[in-house]
Amino acid sequence: MAKRIHIKFNKLGEGKMECRGYKTFRCLGKKGLKYPTDMMINPKKGGVKVNPYFSKEYVCDYAGVTLPCRMNFSILIWGQRGIFIHEWPNPATYAGNGGETGGCIHLDVGNAKLVYDWVDQKTRITFEYPW
Repeated sequence: MAKRIHIKFNKLGEGKMECRGYKTFRCLGKKGLKYPTDMMINPKKGGVKVNPYFSKEYVCDYAGVTLPCRMNFSILIWGQRGIFIHEWPNPATYAGNGGETGGCIHLDVGNAKLVYDWVDQKTRITFEYPW
């Protein structure tokens, strides 16, 4: 039987990620993005979990040096769009991130590792959003 994650966003893209039978975490996604409402991932097939992952699209400023963003405890959930669940160094809120994400699901430091470790088998992910 697959594990289940349900992600529910508010109109800003702030949300809750419920790992059924485990814990619920604060998260942030991209408001307006039409995430698939129901998907399945399987880390046993490889390539789904990467730690760390370095973005091919986004860059971050590390003490004045611009480099690809490091995304710790990354779980690829939507390969066609390069969308991951991953840790972000700022709070997983609209204001805390300085705005919305590019589409990835941001989790607070510490929580991303918990989700990363918990996703150890086939996992169904469902989304709910007001847009």
